[in-house]
Amino acid sequence: MKLNTENIKDFIRGYIATLRKDGAVVGLSGGIDSAVVLKLCSEAIGNENVLAVILPERDSDSKNIKDAVRLAKELKIRYINKKITLILSLIGIYRMYPPSFLFKKSIVEKYITGKRKSISESLGKDLYVSNLTGSSNKELCRGMAYYRIKNRVRSALLFYYAELNNYLLVGCANKSEWMTGFFVKYGDSIADIMPVISFYKTQIFAMADYLKLPECIISKAPSPDLLPGILDEDIMGISYKKLDIILYGLEKKYSFSKIAGISGATYSEMKRVKEIVDKSEYLRKWPIMF
Repeated sequence: MKLNTENIKDFIRGYIATLRKDGAVVGLSGGIDSAVVLKLCSEAIGNENVLAVILPERDSDSKNIKDAVRLAKELKIRYINKKITLILSLIGIYRMYPPSFLFKKSIVEKYITGKRKSISESLGKDLYVSNLTGSSNKELCRGMAYYRIKNRVRSALLFYYAELNNYLLVGCANKSEWMTGFFVKYGDSIADIMPVISFYKTQIFAMADYLKLPECIISKAPSPDLLPGILDEDIMGISYKKLDIILYGLEKKYSFSKIAGISGATYSEMKRVKEIVDKSEYLRKWPIMF
């Protein structure tokens, strides 16, 4: 793991120099991916040359905001904590769903889980795959528009702060997300560089442990934090541990029987992951050009 982190830091330093930038901007969410990237940037170019940008909104988990601020302070990194609720309100997205702060967290989470289940049942097919392939279902379209605009507004602001300071925007996507399309096109999928995109999520956890990041971040269940109570593994319908082994096996062109022997995955799970990888391929090649 030491060799990997040193190579990543060399990569960050190299592009800072090549593109003649004075530092790095990292969008800090309070999750493990951005925490790892922030720490690597700090060690690569010095904490004084890194800016952490925290962009919470109405539905953000307050714990994630606190964890993000705490990490920036621990690393002695300058940070901006700017709410984007007003921007999103002016766009009009919050009129789609009732404000979560008016109800108990458990009620909101139950409502969202129930809504996802009802949409899936009305579609009669896998909701995650439907997210990738598009659907004429109005409720699904509303949901996708609702959460995706949040990441796109964040990306616009991150590029603004990067350009304002002549900094490099450093993205935080990992290989598990990238291969399954678990990102927002022109949202968290864009940056000047993506230093950890060659590493699966389980490797990111190992890296976080190696870098001695706070336990509150390492032990937290990964979540996109775009809708209350929604976790990564709930959305994808599979654990990262199993997913990463399947993805690795597909990358190495292992047979399904060999992947099953290593991961314990069923045939339907492996087939589904392969379908997700295949159907999300266009997201990794945008825009589609004539």
